[in-house]
Amino acid sequence: MSESNIQDHGASETVLIMLVQQYAAKFGITFSSSLMNNSAHKQKLTQLMAQAISGQRGAVTDSDVMGDDQFD
Repeated sequence: MSESNIQDHGASETVLIMLVQQYAAKFGITFSSSLMNNSAHKQKLTQLMAQAISGQRGAVTDSDVMGDDQFD
C-alpha cells in the first residue's frame, strides 16, 4: 500500500468514526458493531447511518443491513 493509499484509508476511517459518533449521539448504538468487520456490510451501514442522521430514515438495525441473510 502506498503512502497515499494509507493516508486515504486513514481519512476514510476518520470520517467513519465521526459518522458513527454523530449517529450514536442521535440514536444510540442500534446495530451490532461486528457488522463493521464485513466490507459490504460496512458500506451499507455507512450509507444507512448517513441517511438516518440526515432525517431520511430512522434508526438502523442489523436486519436493515443484512436483510434476510442473518447468518452472514
